[in-house]
Formats: sequence, C-alpha cells, structure tokens
Amino acid sequence: MKLVLTKYLAELSKPKETSHIDLAPYAQPLTTALQVALVNLLVRWNITPSNVVGHSSGEIAAAYAAGVLDMEEAIIVSYFRGKVFENRKRRGAMAAVALGRKEISSYLEPGVVIGCENSASSVTLSGDKEALETVTAALQIKEPSASIRILNVDTAYHSRGSSILYLSSVPTIIDNEISSYARGR
Repeated sequence: MKLVLTKYLAELSKPKETSHIDLAPYAQPLTTALQVALVNLLVRWNITPSNVVGHSSGEIAAAYAAGVLDMEEAIIVSYFRGKVFENRKRRGAMAAVALGRKEISSYLEPGVVIGCENSASSVTLSGDKEALETVTAALQIKEPSASIRILNVDTAYHSRGSSILYLSSVPTIIDNEISSYARGR
C-alpha cells in the first residue's frame, strides 16, 4: 500500500505542465485521501459526525466517516473508481454553470446532460467534449451574466456514458487486479 501511495503523492509535487493529477486514476485516490485526512483531523479535534452525506467520490469519504469503510478500503475503492476511466476510448468534459435546471434545459444537446443539480441556480453539465463546448458557447452568448466554468477533468462523470462504462468495467478490472496480485506482479 505504501508503494502505491508514494506514486500518487509524487504526482502532487510535479509541475502543472507534467502532472497527471487531473486524470481520474490519480484524482480519485488523491481526492479521497484528502477527504479522509480531513475526517481524521476533525476526529482529532473531537468533532465527529452524527450523520454523513457525500456526492460522487465524496460518498467514499462519507462511508469512511460513518465507519462503513476503513482508511485502506476507502483508498482501494477510490483507486478502482479511477481505474475504470483510465483506458476508455472517449474523453469527456464537465462545466459548472450558474443557472438552474429550468433555465438550462433548453440549451442541452445530445451528448450533454445535467450531471448534478447543485442548487436551484447551479448545475454541473457533463458529456462529450465537443457537444459541451457547443452548449457552453451558446450559453455565453445567450446568458452572458451566467457564470460558466469548464472543469479541469477529462471525464464526463455522471453522464450516461460514464455510468455504462463504470458498470461494465468494474468486474473486469477487479478480475485483472486479483489475477495480477495472485501472480505476484
């Protein structure tokens, strides 16, 4: 486990131009490690949750905070979550938009979905990169006062494509990892 973590921690000290920190295989375990560290810090300060909630990869840290997963299990789950997206054929994109579902729905095109409804006035769009660029360009023209931020990810989390990929990939990835471990890598 320490050898694997060293690889990920080394990524944090690389310059932005050469770092892979924004890629799912790195971002998922690193984000979870940070969230777990925050949970541990709060516990040291005698702050413990009475309830937990998490969204997306935050669900892993929520499970850790609730005692459902231990620290090692949380990192392993996040590792596999990132691994799913490592060798996919199509890259995706996401954008945070300061408009609600009602305001944004008419701008959506095939290949772009509301990946997350953050509030009544904020959504995250997710989907094919080209289609998302078309949608955000139209929004910039027709909704100039709306804040639009392209997220620094290469994965369309919470889109139909990522859900299908995730569900179809997990058994194969786990089988491959178990076989590799059994052979002694």
